[in-house]
Amino acid sequence: MTAAVPQPETETEPASVPAPEPEPGPTPPPLLEAEGLSLVGPEGPVFTDVSFAVEPGRVTLLVGPAGTGRSSLLLALSGRMQGTTGLLRHHGRPVRSRRDLRNLRRASAVARAAELVVPEARLSVAESVAERALLDGVRPAAAERAFVAAEELLDVRLDRTLLVEQLPAYEVTALCVALALVRPAELVVLDDLDADLDLTDQRRLLDALVRLAGGSTGTGGTAGPAVVATSTEARATHPDALLVPLAPPQEDR
Repeated sequence: MTAAVPQPETETEPASVPAPEPEPGPTPPPLLEAEGLSLVGPEGPVFTDVSFAVEPGRVTLLVGPAGTGRSSLLLALSGRMQGTTGLLRHHGRPVRSRRDLRNLRRASAVARAAELVVPEARLSVAESVAERALLDGVRPAAAERAFVAAEELLDVRLDRTLLVEQLPAYEVTALCVALALVRPAELVVLDDLDADLDLTDQRRLLDALVRLAGGSTGTGGTAGPAVVATSTEARATHPDALLVPLAPPQEDR
């Protein structure tokens, strides 16, 4: 009878344990946060107790009738209006000092703001691009490339030879936005989105602004600038745009 030969013991490998999921990092703050933002001018309150957040790569639409301080609020959000009370944060940092305001101005671009920032009616489109490039310190070739990219997003091709006053209303607003994009910015503000536009063009423009903010520029999917626009009515809406109603300013009692 043959004795059984003992077999060598074999080591069994332990079952692989999946690596733990990495813990999510802290949520970055909004691009801008307004908390109780107010402004009082020589003739009384301009806007009072405004609170909302502006997220990167999103469109925020401020809606209110005349007298709600829309234009002044846009200037305050872009660092171009002093004398506000309440709190404004830029990337989580309170905007208080002159340096803070200067940093906010550098990070933002004004497409249109009442009669303060508008294209010169008697300039041609080409002259308007050249003027904006000069004001923003951008080389002409780089400004033209940025302008053309903005035209594509805004679904227009502007005739460079036409005067601004010869353009249809949609093209005037598109020109304002495209000029603001000549210099890279993380925030673009546009006053009176609905100025002289029918509902179809308002929707067309809002869709274009959402594309712009979402970064649909063929540059790898990076987010575009946040856009804050004003309108007198919320006739044109978009599921990806935040709607912020503005109330008339309240007198202190």
